[in-house]
Parts: sequence; structure tokens; C-alpha cells
Amino acid sequence: MIFKCWEIPGVKVPAPNERVLTVIMSPEVTNTKQLTLLTSIISPGYTTGTHKHDVDEFMYVATGRGEFIEEGQGKPFEPDSLLFGPANKEHEVKNTGKETLKLICFYSPPLKPVGFFENAVQSAKKHHQSGA
Repeated sequence: MIFKCWEIPGVKVPAPNERVLTVIMSPEVTNTKQLTLLTSIISPGYTTGTHKHDVDEFMYVATGRGEFIEEGQGKPFEPDSLLFGPANKEHEVKNTGKETLKLICFYSPPLKPVGFFENAVQSAKKHHQSGA
């Protein structure tokens, strides 16, 4: 199966944590039982804001540069890096570069659909149900 990620509509999270979340795979969208996969596209100067999840988050840096902050300590990263946010640990990703930061995010076990993520799930479901 091939997923044309660029065709799946995302949901824009408003400032100050402006980014676009696009759900590629999740139990609600593709019946994937073991994980959630989404992309997070962050413009220069923006951040995810400090947050945590009740599941592990793995973030592959496809494009861009930034700072990964965990427990108050920031470390720079660049493309082809993997960021890890353990379950229930606060973390933040800042785009400190001049280009768009694209993260490919994996959550295991799957992330529960709440907030903006729930909106992104609904957007992806509509796309898949339309047969696109």
C-alpha cells in the first residue's frame, strides 16, 4: 500500500504553536493497531510548545534545523536526526532555522485523538473515505 502523504489534508494549529499536522496512519484512519504516524510542519520561528503525551513519540527530522528541549535542556538538531520524547516527559521542538521544519512523528502505542490531533484525524478520514 502506498500513501501519498502530500495529498492528505492537514490541520493548521494556530499561533503561538503554529504548525500543520497531517495524520498519515492511525487506528481511526487506517486501522493501524500498533502506531500513529503523522507529519508536523513547523515554519521558521515557531515551536510545538512544551507538551507531553501518554505514549512514546519518535520524531524523524526530514527537513530543517531546530532545538529539542527536554526537561529544560535544549540541544540543536539538523536533518536526518531522530528526536525521542518518552511517554509523560515534557518536550518541545523549536524551528530555529530559516527553512520549514518537517517532522515525521511516530507514536507507539497509538496516540489518542484529542484536540488538534483529533481534527487532523477527522480530516484524514474524510480524505480516505472520498477514495482519494
